[in-house]
Parts: sequence; C-alpha cells; structure tokens
Amino acid sequence: MDELAAKQVLLDFELITLIALVVGVAFYALLRRMQRREPSLEPVDYDMFDLVLMFFPAVLFLMNPVVDAVMASSGEVKPIEPPKNDIFTVFVNIGYFSFVGIMTCGIIEWIRNRRVVDLFGLRELSLPKIVVISILGGVASLLICAWAVGGLSNSYLEGVFGELEVQEPVKMFQESNSLAHLSLSILMACIAAPVVEEFLFRGYMYGTLRRLTNPVFAAVIIGGLFAVVHGNLPALLPLWVFSILLCLAYEISRCLWVPVGMHVFFNAANIVLMLMPESAD
Repeated sequence: MDELAAKQVLLDFELITLIALVVGVAFYALLRRMQRREPSLEPVDYDMFDLVLMFFPAVLFLMNPVVDAVMASSGEVKPIEPPKNDIFTVFVNIGYFSFVGIMTCGIIEWIRNRRVVDLFGLRELSLPKIVVISILGGVASLLICAWAVGGLSNSYLEGVFGELEVQEPVKMFQESNSLAHLSLSILMACIAAPVVEEFLFRGYMYGTLRRLTNPVFAAVIIGGLFAVVHGNLPALLPLWVFSILLCLAYEISRCLWVPVGMHVFFNAANIVLMLMPESAD
C-alpha cells in the first residue's frame, strides 16, 4: 500500500507540474502581449511549435509515472527480482536512450532547421575548462543533493510511507554479478543517460521554456519533470534540486557539455558509493 501511495504521489506531482507549465506559458504569453515587447534578440527565436515538438521525445520518459501508477493500482506490480545477468535488458535500455537522443536531435536539425552544436553551445568552452567546471559542479551537486537534501528527504518520507523501494538502476548495480552486465550498466548510467537527458531536458526543453517564460520558472518546471520521470519518490526532491543546479550551470556557462559532465560525475560517484563494500550493510 505504501508503494502504491508513493506511485500515486509521483503521478500527481507530474500532472501538477504539467498544469503549471501550461498556466505559466499562457501567463507569460499574455504578459508579453500586454507589455508589447519587441521581438526577441536571441540568436534563435523559439515559438509555441517548439513547445509542442519538445514533448514528442519527452513523452517517452513522461509516460513512466503514468504506467507505474496504473500498474500499481491494478495490482499488477509484484516484487520481482531484476535479472542479474540480463545483458539484453541493458541493451534495450541503451537503445531506448539512443532513440530518444536521435529523436531530439532530429527534431532540432531536420524539423526546426537548427544546428545542435550551435544551439547548445557545444563549442563555447575548451575541454579542460569543461572538465574542471564539471568536476567542481559535480562535487557541489553531490554534497547538496545526495547528502544534504537526500538525507532530509529520505528521513521525512520514511516517516510517512515507511521503507520504500530504491530505484531500479540501483538494484541493477547492487545485484549484478556479471562483469559484462556491470560494464554495460555503467556505460548506460554514465554516458547514455547523461548525454540524452541533458540534450533533451536541459538543451531543448529548458532552452525552449526559458525563452517562452523566464529562466527561473523554466528551471523549476523542467527540474520537476526531470525528477519525476526517474520514478522514485525518495529521489524526487534531490533530483529536482540537482536539475535546477544543472540548469544554473548551463545558464552560466552557455555550454551544454558542462551539465553533461556534472551529470556524468554525479552518476559515476553514486555508482562508486553503491559498489563500495560499506554500502552493502
């Protein structure tokens, strides 16, 4: 019952965030009309068509809380142990991320006729600067999100819902006893997921929404969607804060490789912590 309630909370949170997105976009559109603002001086001018298009790849992630809640309410969710050596499943997940990434870049390049390299500022910073900023930002994010916010969030949620399930990727790493399976899982978590999620959530979705509204509103809304699609209530608040920090890093650096690098560092550090012998106690 606690797990069912947690799934329902995630679904409700997603619906509220989507409603807030629609209301916010309408409000800022009305505000611009009333203030009679001049056309945007941004190198790339976004419109409502982008707002629609960005949901085509995003829906592949956004449908996860809906499916989880429906299955939980129908009693179809059972405690199933994840296959420990199911390399095929990892390949499917990598393919899933690849498809979302290709769709995102395809929409930008082929439908909107924009260059991803220029749009996301992929050449704005040199590699050494990206590495240094990513590590510093990753360490700060780990301390703020995983330690401070995560600790407080877990304590509160355990008091309300009791012990909740950990994320599926966490189970996958903790219970893997195959080197091939573990290696592919690390590849997925540290390369495929960070690149695709940053291109979609920070690059296209945040980039679109910030130009139609403002950076603060966009960071909060996209952060909420980024957090909820991971499908884990204890991770909701830490990932929400993490997403806002990634948006801030992108806003300051103007180079999407910075949040990608921070995301890679964050995931890699959490994997190391999970695989340490002390974490098994």
